[in-house]
Amino acid sequence: MASGKYGDSVWELDDLGLKLKIADFACKPDLVKWSQTAERDIACDSEMTRIGVLEAVIDHIGNGYVINCDFMKNGDLAYILNCFVGRHRRYIKLRFAMFGDIEHMYIFSAHPNR
Repeated sequence: MASGKYGDSVWELDDLGLKLKIADFACKPDLVKWSQTAERDIACDSEMTRIGVLEAVIDHIGNGYVINCDFMKNGDLAYILNCFVGRHRRYIKLRFAMFGDIEHMYIFSAHPNR
């Protein structure tokens, strides 16, 4: 499990099982939910699609690149991938959440560096 506690700065995820879980969910678009913010981020770039974001997540993990973790203001643990979606670098921020009885990966941003 990732280490850290609420209020710490961002740290690197070192749990291979969680990395594989993220990649596995990215391979199953029906188990991915998108926030309105993520939808706006995607709509702002004519070259970016939901599938493109998921493929970027899979590629990022498959190539062994860093995934960072951070606690959000509400205390939820979020995973942050600084990766390329097409030709553009994006910050993909996601977490896992239950929707009904089924766990989903919830992507709530896919924005460029701010």
